[in-house]
This record gives sequence, C-alpha cells and structure tokens, in this order.
Amino acid sequence: MKSENKVTVVAAVAYTVGDIVGSGIFVSPSVILSHSGSVGVSLLVWGFSAVIASFGALCYIELGTSIRRSGCDFAYLSHAGWNPLASAFLFVSCSLTYPSILAVQTITFGEYIVNGFHKFIHVSPNWEPILKRLIGFSVLLPLMGVNFLSLRRVAARFQIVATAAKLLVICVIVITGFYHLIFKGETQNFDSKTIFDGTTKESGDIVLALYAGLFAYNGWDILNFGTEEIENPRRTLPLAAFLGILISAITYLSMNIAYFSVLTIDEFRNSETVAVTFAERTLGSFHYAVPFLIGVMLLGNLNSTIFGSSRYLFAGGVAAVMPKAVGCVHEESGSPRAAILVEVLICVGVSFIGDLDSLISYMTFAMWMQRTMTQIAFIWMRYSGKLPLKPTENIFRIPLAVPFIFLFLCLMLLIVPVWQHFKVGIYGCSLAIVGLVTYFLFIYPSNLPAFLHKINDSTLKFAQILLNIQPEKDVEKEEKREENERKITKITKIENEEKITKF
Repeated sequence: MKSENKVTVVAAVAYTVGDIVGSGIFVSPSVILSHSGSVGVSLLVWGFSAVIASFGALCYIELGTSIRRSGCDFAYLSHAGWNPLASAFLFVSCSLTYPSILAVQTITFGEYIVNGFHKFIHVSPNWEPILKRLIGFSVLLPLMGVNFLSLRRVAARFQIVATAAKLLVICVIVITGFYHLIFKGETQNFDSKTIFDGTTKESGDIVLALYAGLFAYNGWDILNFGTEEIENPRRTLPLAAFLGILISAITYLSMNIAYFSVLTIDEFRNSETVAVTFAERTLGSFHYAVPFLIGVMLLGNLNSTIFGSSRYLFAGGVAAVMPKAVGCVHEESGSPRAAILVEVLICVGVSFIGDLDSLISYMTFAMWMQRTMTQIAFIWMRYSGKLPLKPTENIFRIPLAVPFIFLFLCLMLLIVPVWQHFKVGIYGCSLAIVGLVTYFLFIYPSNLPAFLHKINDSTLKFAQILLNIQPEKDVEKEEKREENERKITKITKIENEEKITKF
C-alpha cells in the first residue's frame, strides 16, 4: 500500500465516530430506558457501555499493532493458526453479516427520506418498500464509486465531511435541549430525589439495557479491518479508538440529557424514534427537516461499513480462502474494487429478504461468537509466545487482565440473547457450522475439482479487465519467503566460507 493512500489520524477518528454514531442513538435510548426503568440508571448504562467498549478497543489495539494485517478477527485467528475458525467466520461475515448490516443501513436511509416526504406527498403503501430500497440504492452506488477511488484523497475525506455533518446535526438537538434545560428550567427529570425512581430490580433487565448500549457503541474496531491502510498504526489506532469512543460517549450522554430535558419519561419510553418526537416538541415547522437530517447522518455509517466489509473480504482473497478476484487492488488508488463490488451486490440481494431485523440478530450473535474466539486466541497467543510479551516502539501492550475481562463480557453477550430468545443462539451457531462445512469442502482440500479452478481463474481475468485491478501480495507470506531467503543466503555464505577454509 502506497503511503499517499494511507489513512491519517483525523480520517481514522472520522471513520470510528462515523461507524459508532448512527441510527442507534435514535432507537437505543428508549430501549435502554425501558429496561433500566429510570433516568439515572439509563445515563449510567450509557457511560458504562463506553467503558466496556474501551476494554474491547484496548484488546484490538494490541492485536492490530502486533499483527499488522488487514482483516481484523480473520487475521488474528489465522495468526493463531486457527484457520478453520478464521475461514468459517470470514465466510459467514462476508456473505451474510456485513451485507445484512449494510442492507439495513441502506433501507433505513430510504425509510427516513420517505418518511420526510410523507408530510408533503402521499406514497402508496404497496410501493413504499420498493421506494425505500431504490432511494437507498441511489446513495449506496455512488458511495461504492467513492470507495473505488483513493482512500486517503477521496473516501477518507468524504468520511470526514460526513462525520462533521453528523456532529452538526447532533449539535442542533443538543443545543436545543440544553436551552430548555438551562434557560427554561425544565429539570423535572433530573431532580436528585426522583432521578432513580422506577429503577428495575431485575438484574436481567440491566443486562439487556447494557446489550442495547453496546449495540450503540459497536464500531470501535472498524480500523482493524484495514490495518495495512492505516498510517503509523502504533499511534493512529489508539488515538482513533479512544477519541472515537470519547466523542461518541459525550454525544450519546449529551443527546440523552437533551431528550430528558424536553420529553416526559412516558413519551421517551414509548417513542420509536426519540429525535423525531423531540423535534416535534421543540423545533416547530423545522421538525419536518429532521428525517432528512437523520438520513444525512447515516451516510457516514454507510461509507464506513463499505470500508470495513470490503477489507474483510479482501483479506480472505489475499489469504487464498476466498476467490482470487476479491484479493486484487487497483494499483494507483490501492482500492480493493472487486471486494467492494461483491459486498455491495450481496447487500442489494439481501435487502429484498423479508425480515432483516431477525437476520441481523442472528448475525450479531455470530459476530460476538467470533469476538469471543478472538479473545481466547489472543490470550492463548500471549501464553504461547506468538505475541511479544513486552511493549516495543511499534507495539501497544495491555495488561493480561484486560482480555480476560473482555472475554467475560463477550460470553455474557452470548448468554443473554440465548436466555431471552433461544432460537437466536441456535441460528447463530448454525451459521458458524455452515461456515465450517464450507471451509472443509472448498478451502481445506489441496486438490479441488478442476472446474472450480477454471471458474476462479476466469473470474480473476474478468475482474482484472472490468475493474483494472491486480492481485495483492500476502504480506505475511512475503515476509516468510524473504526470511527464508535470508536464512538460505546466510547458510550458503557459511558453507562457502567453510569450503574456502578447507581449501
């Protein structure tokens, strides 16, 4: 990867904030309040969720600076030598998880735009689902084109602008809420005597509230998907992760305080989209613009999801566990164009599946299974010596207690949804099993049927012509090859010196 195409610190922070802060801020608040029962506990949940996200970020920062390969969990599980698991999760994530997330974001964008037009025009209920998807695709495809170009000069700059626009929209809500809180004295929900009234006594409800909070903070590991495209990972990964989580935490807490300064607890709890209810109460006729502004906020999420999902698939192509074509890049821009195109095409197909919300819940379970296995691999690599034990100039090191704590939290996030909805665990595990079966059928065998090799080669040639791309070298294999060559050269030199001495 050319240095002029690598992501800077500012762009890295924009990608992290852009991926974390999304539609969750409009949905999760009411869910968290419903489970926690009181204003005080709901605010504590938002803060504690940020702390948990920070534990996860610490683990992935060490992994990202120690194993400098793109592909996030796939790269780390592969480094541990757990290739079947790495490939199984890669297959599930690239074929279903990330295309489903991208599809939900695309449809959500279209939904907010259509809802904005409802105030002015009538849309037939029969045509509304199609219209939402078409509007979403009208943004998704240009974003794909943006990601075809240089990451640093085009895609990252777009992400910075999209994140700035997102924070500007949030500032409108926060300033309005704080105006009501400070100048109109609407502090009824913050009375020290009543702020914890109604707090749930069920520990399970608190755990479910935390689950919703962690959903809102998801995205802190986005840069690990493209580590090889990050400028100075030792400096950039920690700065971007912690600034991203800090900015997101301040944003979430400020918005919740703004909401509570205007809405009653019942209004807050019963609202599907809190921001829209808030705008109707405070912004007058300007509230008609809020659905469009929320749509603008989602552009950053779409762009960062395209970045992360395509780099994940690309890592599989480079490691030869996915078709050769997706492991290719455009030489000048460094963009993995084939991987981007494949993820977008799968997203378009997945978007026509009926119940995407249920699919996402199964995918989320599989994703936390993957993170759990990555933490187990992380701890094992620490003990086995596959990772350096001491911090160096280029490696960020954390106390061993941190991955153990995060592993415990990951296990809790697997147990809770199974306890609540048993079939989520069944379907999530089934997806992982399908991934393992795929690995042993198509990746593990050394001699695949000739027709599969022909398809692979033909697809590669077609992609090279269509997208002007070339195969990317596997960095780890290249390093091993160079190391072996150095050893051979050294041995040869010693042998020659011995011959000369004998002579």
